[in-house]
Amino acid sequence: MSVNTKNKRKIIVGKNNYLWYVDDYDSPYHILHIVSNDKSLILSCPVKTETPYVISKGRYFQNQKTDGNWHRYLLPFRIPEIITPGFVSQVIVWATNNKNAVQVKWNGKEIPI
Repeated sequence: MSVNTKNKRKIIVGKNNYLWYVDDYDSPYHILHIVSNDKSLILSCPVKTETPYVISKGRYFQNQKTDGNWHRYLLPFRIPEIITPGFVSQVIVWATNNKNAVQVKWNGKEIPI
């Protein structure tokens, strides 16, 4: 099944195509969503949180197969005030090429340090 492209921006990182968008649906935060065309990488990143983190929901994260459940990882860089294609590309490269992301448990409110 393909990804709905309506109201989403396209970005190519390496040889792969991704869609991304920012919304505030059903959340007190604006959330950056990134989805690969084959849905193997699905990321959500709350934008204005004290602790920058990303939620991995896809089948792969940092070149490792996942169980498909939601897992939260600390971002090793800050989230800018304005989300740009450059930042989206940075998140994709980190989520696909890097290793040893720091996983954190969610306490139901905010990500603890």
